[in-house]
Amino acid sequence: MKKVLFVMLFAFLALSADSFAKSIKEAKFTTNMTCESCKSKIEKALKVEKGVVSSTADVASKTVTVSYDADITNESAIRGSIAKLGYKVEAAKEVKATKVGKDANS
Repeated sequence: MKKVLFVMLFAFLALSADSFAKSIKEAKFTTNMTCESCKSKIEKALKVEKGVVSSTADVASKTVTVSYDADITNESAIRGSIAKLGYKVEAAKEVKATKVGKDANS
């Protein structure tokens, strides 16, 4: 009986291994930020946004690059977080998708 349960558990885990991987996307947004204070506000707001893995704002290019878990959040929610601060945000111009986790290479 223990062997049967073990085999069933192993089969279940093997078949559901894809659920352990995360769909990470990286998007680059253009904003109208003008200074280091703007940069700081945007990065601080995105740091607490659910699903955001990392973000980097660049004043010189007026861009915000965000890595996020696509299973938790999306581009629209990220744009909304930046817009709530009073900045104009264009739709992402670059989006890269990767899968990370236990079975990312499968």
